[in-house]
Amino acid sequence: MGAFSRVLAVDFDVLHDILAVLISWDIQTFFMINLGASNAVLDFLFPILTTTKNWLPIYVFGVGVLLVRGYRDRQNDGKRLVACALVLVGSVAVADQLSHRLLKEVIQRARPYEVLADVHKLVGSGGGSFPSNHALNSAVIAVILSTFFPRLRLLWWSYAAIIGLSRIYCGVHYPSDVLGGFLIGTAWAYLVLASLRRLWPQIPIGPPPQA
Repeated sequence: MGAFSRVLAVDFDVLHDILAVLISWDIQTFFMINLGASNAVLDFLFPILTTTKNWLPIYVFGVGVLLVRGYRDRQNDGKRLVACALVLVGSVAVADQLSHRLLKEVIQRARPYEVLADVHKLVGSGGGSFPSNHALNSAVIAVILSTFFPRLRLLWWSYAAIIGLSRIYCGVHYPSDVLGGFLIGTAWAYLVLASLRRLWPQIPIGPPPQA
């Protein structure tokens, strides 16, 4: 029993050391981006890019194009385009609310500017810090659009990366919040797609058919 207790104590010590290293990396990387990369150009751009309402017209336009083109081409590839629009909107809406109402409320991690000194804070924020809903939602969008339009996957993931980076630069999220959001959003999107394929195989989910 004594040997087991010593082994258990050593394991906890190792876990404590690993956690300390991860926290240190999180804070150092945060300041490297938030303060180290700070300049007038990014101070102007990132608050614009990180604000959801600035992207809203693009989101609405994109979904509208999918629905309109889907209706016009309903005899051919239209059903796939409509499916993309509906899956995209539904997946993001559910993921955003689950994260905000469940994960953030349970974890309740403080924002960087609430506990660290000299944070270069450029935008407002609400709720807990982990996970980043902006990163989570952008990952959901990137996965779904990459599934339906794989040739443009670099564009979709570049968008997600910019959104995630902007949250750190603007001082409202740690890197781990963004990485966690990416992982959760990616897992959620793949779960939704896999479930739809299994439960409703008649829904055309995937890239455009080959000519």
